[in-house]
Amino acid sequence: MKKKLIFLVLIVISFAILFYLRSEKVARLNVQLAGDSFFEGLKIINKKDGITEWLLTAKRADLSKDGKEALLSGIEMKLEKQGMIVQAEKGLYNMETKNVTIDGVITAHNENYVITTSQALIDSGGGILETGGEVTVAGKSFNLEGKGMQADNNEQKVRILNDVKATFHR
Repeated sequence: MKKKLIFLVLIVISFAILFYLRSEKVARLNVQLAGDSFFEGLKIINKKDGITEWLLTAKRADLSKDGKEALLSGIEMKLEKQGMIVQAEKGLYNMETKNVTIDGVITAHNENYVITTSQALIDSGGGILETGGEVTVAGKSFNLEGKGMQADNNEQKVRILNDVKATFHR
């Protein structure tokens, strides 16, 4: 918790300094703020009652000018309680809501199945993964395809919303 607090304080101080300098030298700092504020090897841990709920890692995080969002690349999100790992090429993390919007090739897997899609929204507080795109779910004894999905990790439910095709293996 102390590391998290120190990290947030450093970010606030950094932005305060940048905004102070920006007021004096607007033209030069606009270019720097547009493309130079980033982290490599970002790790965000969300805990509840001292227990890790999820862990988000990214190879790179480019911060927005206001510091409220981060454009992520090379994403891996581990949902500890559910034993699920979500991997994606890129995404957008909202610092205030803790929601992640991810794009590109996305896979979510645990020991029982693999979910593949191309775009999703993860509500980390509610434990919900949603997508309106094409989805495939491959399990040990079944395959599902469809369009749109809602996965509730807290209730261990996955709903395919439209055009569902299922194949069961014996």
